[in-house]
Amino acid sequence: MKAVVSTQSTGGTNSDNKKPTTTAVSNGWLEAPSSLHTLESFSEDSLRPSKTSTPNKLVQPVSSYKIADSSMLKVKFSPTAVLEDVQPIRAAAFHPGGELIAIGSNSKALRVCSCHMLSDSVQTLVRDDGCQDLPVLFKRNRHHRGSVYAVAWNKTGNLLATGSNDKSVIVVGFDADNCISVGTDREFSFHKGTVRDIHFHDDRTMLSVGGGDNLLHLTDVEKGTEVSAYSGHTDTIHSVTSHNDTMITGSEDATIRLWDRRTNACTRVIGAALGTQGTSGVTSVSLNNFGNLLCASRDDGLCLLYDIELGKLLAAFSPHTATTCRSVQFYRNPRYILSGSYDGTIALTCAEQVLLNPEVPCTEILGTHRDKVTNVMWHPTKQAFATCSADRTVCLWTAKEGIAD
Repeated sequence: MKAVVSTQSTGGTNSDNKKPTTTAVSNGWLEAPSSLHTLESFSEDSLRPSKTSTPNKLVQPVSSYKIADSSMLKVKFSPTAVLEDVQPIRAAAFHPGGELIAIGSNSKALRVCSCHMLSDSVQTLVRDDGCQDLPVLFKRNRHHRGSVYAVAWNKTGNLLATGSNDKSVIVVGFDADNCISVGTDREFSFHKGTVRDIHFHDDRTMLSVGGGDNLLHLTDVEKGTEVSAYSGHTDTIHSVTSHNDTMITGSEDATIRLWDRRTNACTRVIGAALGTQGTSGVTSVSLNNFGNLLCASRDDGLCLLYDIELGKLLAAFSPHTATTCRSVQFYRNPRYILSGSYDGTIALTCAEQVLLNPEVPCTEILGTHRDKVTNVMWHPTKQAFATCSADRTVCLWTAKEGIAD
């Protein structure tokens, strides 16, 4: 039987000539739970972004990607491969093994492409036009009845889930060795609006969120049944992630909620407690490997670094110039945070530097798309990442000068 959990909420830009800004609220870097320290309180004024807005001036040809000089962090990434669609691309996900990447677009198509060019043994130089073609190994032209907004693999990589504005989630059995679908697709239609994000809690348990009902849905994919639906958010949920028995959602209602899978309860509402006054929607949430640090991006361009165990904000930083930072993700070394913005830029922030010395620049722009960046994701094992954009492309970037693992 499905358990429906209801809770009541108690919570609630830089200009072109400014560099990305940071506000730290800590005197030490927190790497693992054992290294936690007491933190000072924060200033609400420091969390408010500039009211100045700037137009996007980063217009590049579709096949051209600007590479920034990341001298401060001593890293450089170059575009290695690209896939171009006829419509904007919102979602992509690396296979857990790293050899494949699944891509969903507004054209309703689902593709699975090879990432062989990221292998050290076959890596080739970038062509003069900036990229190689990303090889398509599997494709469905009309996988959904609407645009594909979310893509996710389960932990072992034998299930591939997609979400759409047709309000459905489709789960495909997948043979990664032969790059073919296996068995019959499973379609779930319990969402009342666009499915914005999907995350596999484990191999058989799928979390999905979106608009319409503003619920977090927990589904047993193996049984084909919905287990729970968690209510509490009052607007579209854009992002979901999990660690152990904790599930985390970020919403347009300007709150982040923590849910306990064991008790089916919302254990914390992060929003008004951060002094943000509930004015800016949360676009993306990401956890570090230890599950104790949370990074969240917002519509106003601000990113928040939050300690889950202490229940305190560590820092607030603005890695981009646009009003919306759309996507963030921790690197496997949690000192680094990748982000993508509606100003078309891709940024790398050294979270350690944000906390230790916020006066020293700690964000570098790694490159740009010619239109909004809609999603960013790290490769699971290599110093590489992928970006999705409204310029109708997915681009794979590899490190020319690496970052510490």
